[in-house]
Amino acid sequence: MTPSRLRQLEAFRAVMQSGSVSRAAQRMYLSQPAVTKLLRGLEDETGLPLFDRSRRHLQPTPEAVKLEGAVATLFAAADRLDRTIDDMRGIGSGELRVAAMPLMGLSLIPRLLAKFAREVQPVRISLVVASSREVHDLVQAGNADLGFALPVGRSALVAAPPIELPGLVVLPLRHRLARNKIVPLTELHDEPYISLGRQYRLRDQVDELFTVNGVTPRLVAETQNAAAACAMVAAGLGFTVAEAVTVKGLGAQVVARSLRPTVTYSVTVLGSPGHPLSTAALAFLKLVRSEVANKSSVLGGR
Repeated sequence: MTPSRLRQLEAFRAVMQSGSVSRAAQRMYLSQPAVTKLLRGLEDETGLPLFDRSRRHLQPTPEAVKLEGAVATLFAAADRLDRTIDDMRGIGSGELRVAAMPLMGLSLIPRLLAKFAREVQPVRISLVVASSREVHDLVQAGNADLGFALPVGRSALVAAPPIELPGLVVLPLRHRLARNKIVPLTELHDEPYISLGRQYRLRDQVDELFTVNGVTPRLVAETQNAAAACAMVAAGLGFTVAEAVTVKGLGAQVVARSLRPTVTYSVTVLGSPGHPLSTAALAFLKLVRSEVANKSSVLGGR
C-alpha cells in the first residue's frame, strides 16, 4: 500500500469518525479542500462511491460503512505493530497489557503496575480484572500480553512456572490462636469459619484439606471474594484460610499465621501461544514474584 493511499484512508477514517470534512480537517491539521481532494482521490482510484453529496452534508454510502470496518482493522493492526516495535526497543511509548483474576488483580497487580511504570520501565499500562476463564480467553485472543489465573485444564498459554502461594490461617486480632507462630490445623476443629462459595476451586482445596485431616470447622459464612472473607474476620465473625496477597490488603486488622498442614494456591502465568513473553512482561513478572515471595510483613510483627 502506497503512502498516498494510506493518507487517503486516514482522511476517510477522520471524516467517518468526526462526521464532517471540517472537523476531519482540524483533526488532521489540513485545510478542508485538502481533505476533500483526498476523499475524491480515494473514490476515483477505488471506483467506489463513498459519499452522497446531493445533500448539504456528506452522507456515507453503504460502501463507505463497509469500508470503515476494514479501515479500522487496518489502523488497529498498525497501532499494535507500533506498540510491538516500541516494546522490543524498550522505549517509553510501549504498552503492557495485563489480565488478572481478582485474587491478584484487585490490589497487588494495580500497585505493582504503577510501580513498574514509574520506576522500572515507563510503559503505558492496561489492566483487566476478570474470572480465570475470562483471563485465559483474553490472552488467547491477543488482548492481553500477560495473564494471572487459576489453572483451566491443560493450556498452551502457560508461559512460565506458576506462582505458588501457601495458604495462611487468618484470625481476628484477639483470637486464642493469635499468639501462635504456626497454627496446627487440628486447632481449628469446631471454630467458626468463613469460606469461599462452593463454585470456587479454592474452596474445594480447603475443604479437602479439612476432610483429609479429620477437621470440621463450624461454617458461619460464605462469600465469593477472599478479601471479603478477611474483612469478616477483621469484624470478629470467625477465621478463614487465604494467601498473603489478599491478607496484605487488610494491614493490621487481622492476624495471619502459617498453617500446618496447609494448601498451596497455584497461580498460572499466561502468555500468547507460540510467542515468548516480551521484555516488559518478563520484567513485570519478576517484580510480581519478588513481591509475593516476601510475606514477612504478613506473618511477623503482630
